Amino acid sequence: MGRTKGVKMSEEAKFAMRAKREALKDGRDSGFSVVISSLKQLNFEELDKVIALAVRLKKEKLGEEELRLIKEKEDIELRLQRLKENGNA
Repeated sequence: MGRTKGVKMSEEAKFAMRAKREALKDGRDSGFSVVISSLKQLNFEELDKVIALAVRLKKEKLGEEELRLIKEKEDIELRLQRLKENGNA
């Protein structure tokens, strides 16, 4: 949608166009777009290796998160037990 020559743009339209330009610029410069362009250059064998590595890293992250949650649960249970003991004393 282009502008007609001689017609002034509203401030809202100027802001919208500026925001759209910035969003497009940010999209090109994002780390994710760099990764995507790199992945497009890989052959199937290399892509399989990358996917396997990503799945392994995801499992490791999930394992770390699970351990953190277990520790947090144990801490909460310990605090609850102490509160019950203090309430009975």
